[in-house]
Amino acid sequence: MNVPGKEKSWLAFVQWCDARGLSSSPANPWTLAAYVRFVEGTMRLDALRRHIDQIGQMHFEKIRKRPDRHTMVKRTLDSVKRREDMKKQPPVPPLFRDEDFLDAKTPKSPRVGGPRKPSTAPRALRVRPQLVRRKRV
Repeated sequence: MNVPGKEKSWLAFVQWCDARGLSSSPANPWTLAAYVRFVEGTMRLDALRRHIDQIGQMHFEKIRKRPDRHTMVKRTLDSVKRREDMKKQPPVPPLFRDEDFLDAKTPKSPRVGGPRKPSTAPRALRVRPQLVRRKRV
């Protein structure tokens, strides 16, 4: 049985909706956007756009509505494109080189002046505030 691409896309969408208890016809734009996010890792962006367009065409033939033209679905496709473009960019070089830091095995230099003595006298706030004189002009 040879199923055309449009019907194959539609059947895949209907099966996905049925498995999740969602309505495939009429489909809410949110449902189609969620489907885009579900299948985004399985196909390239141009194939994904074609797949969603074919679902929209079948939807239009059935009930004269195109949920694939909704702004939510368009934004979802745009975010998929941005993520794909980010993967193509070269990695950002590190801010610091590893050689710039001391090795963890390197001993720390000793303190000059010996160890610090802990203060035994408690620190307290002044009972009376210190008087400040005004400058005469």
